[in-house]
Amino acid sequence: MAFTDRSDLFAAMHENGINATIGQLMLQRPSMFNYATILFTQALRSQLCVPINTPPGGGPLFTVEPQLPVLGAPRPLGLDWCLQLSNVSVDLFPGNTLTLPPELDPIGSQQFALHLRACFGLACPDDQVVENLAAEMEAAVAASMLPATAPAAGVQPVPSANVLCSCLDVFGVGHFERGAVAGIPGQWLKTRLDSLEIVDLVTNPPSNLESMLECYLRVVLRLGVLPRLIVPMESLVLNITQMLQDNDTAIGQHVTLVPATDVPNNPAVEDDELKVFFNLKVD
Repeated sequence: MAFTDRSDLFAAMHENGINATIGQLMLQRPSMFNYATILFTQALRSQLCVPINTPPGGGPLFTVEPQLPVLGAPRPLGLDWCLQLSNVSVDLFPGNTLTLPPELDPIGSQQFALHLRACFGLACPDDQVVENLAAEMEAAVAASMLPATAPAAGVQPVPSANVLCSCLDVFGVGHFERGAVAGIPGQWLKTRLDSLEIVDLVTNPPSNLESMLECYLRVVLRLGVLPRLIVPMESLVLNITQMLQDNDTAIGQHVTLVPATDVPNNPAVEDDELKVFFNLKVD
């Protein structure tokens, strides 16, 4: 059967041509494949996971994205990061160019396989920076308990000069389909992803992945969760006078319990117990 038996025109593009086009697109429009916070245009430019060459016609190196939030922080905090996609290539059915992981091999009729290398970089702050910010977060929590607290202005970046990078090989299988787009006239060619597989993430984890996760969780705990657990010592005071009055017992003096200051640790964690020490105060 001739290619034009069922149509007036025929056009085709080999997968080698598609991959060459992708390569040129990555050179001409790197911002389509690279994403980072604004700081990577300045202080952290040299610490991108994958160096980016300036495109021949100029233009942005990457798409600017907001900072990664520190979850739970009393005031908005953000960590700088970058995500870079490289080594992008496709393999059209029957699939004989890429070596796919067993979970995706072989691809089916009318499908294509995709491979790319994804590198994620996290700007990890050192302990001193986190310690200083922890004091600010505790102050923010304490201030929030007072009336007329002024709202925080914008996201505060967490300073860092050390970027941890970790790269993963990602494979996907998808297909093309033709259809309409809601509210837009005409027919459109759409690309659909059927499945995705990250190679050897468990048995052979990429370098720095553990350090990166530990860094982010450490920052979240120290700047997001733990500052919210502070409790004013005054709230630990037990007003015995009020307790007795509530029980219809009248006494002539005001008696309270106040946290003891002459013990080594108060509260103390020992003997499988959490201990708190008080002194009696009579007014």
